[in-house]
Amino acid sequence: MGNGPQSLSLTQWHERYRQQGEWSAKIRDYLFAQAQIDYKHNILEVGSGTGAILELLSESGYLFLTGVDINYHGLAFSKIKNFPHFLIQGDGYQLPFPTQTFDASYCHYLLLWLEYPVKLLTEMRRVTKPGGWVIALAEPDHQSRIDYPPPLDRLGKNQTQSLQDQGVDIQMGRKLTGLFHDIGLIDVQSGILGAQWSSPDTKDPTEWQMLKWDLDGVLGEDEFSKYKQLNHQAWIEGKRVLFVPTFYAIGKTPG
Repeated sequence: MGNGPQSLSLTQWHERYRQQGEWSAKIRDYLFAQAQIDYKHNILEVGSGTGAILELLSESGYLFLTGVDINYHGLAFSKIKNFPHFLIQGDGYQLPFPTQTFDASYCHYLLLWLEYPVKLLTEMRRVTKPGGWVIALAEPDHQSRIDYPPPLDRLGKNQTQSLQDQGVDIQMGRKLTGLFHDIGLIDVQSGILGAQWSSPDTKDPTEWQMLKWDLDGVLGEDEFSKYKQLNHQAWIEGKRVLFVPTFYAIGKTPG
């Protein structure tokens, strides 16, 4: 489910992944309902990380869940937590499953980190049964990020540049629909997750831990603290807007 600051513990990462899963919960429920994916279907998550999305699905009653990730430590964390789903270590570019195994396959905040997203999506299509569904639940478009009021826009631009330097495709969101067509899926639907602003972000310390890691070497400690204070004040005054358009897409495998 992506990369990030190595100073975060697996427990903190799991909390962060669950938070991202809650952000995309409404669109996940909508897409699963539209595709008639229900509790009896065999579902694969590619890039399952610590198992956060699988955990949320399990809590919602889904029974036949499989997660694959190249990172052993996230999988081991899931095992320790005794999450009720099957987990396997494997490369998304060469999924360790027979062709046409799953009723649906999905990924979540993953493609933006990949050098060859088409290769992974092609594998997802391969292991999904004809008439089944391939889904990208959330892929941000960091290049379209909106930060207001100034000078917080500079903070956003610095973080976006840092992500690009880390290898993130900051235009992945806008590319998503085309990628789904490129791999031959049909009945492709796509859109953008909704957004709302209501309260200060001080309840989410991992957000600032990640931001600090991204901007290490770009901003000094004093400058970073100043931006954090300005951000908090803008929230208090009801002026803060932070929006990264986050796209989803779903397509059916032909046959």
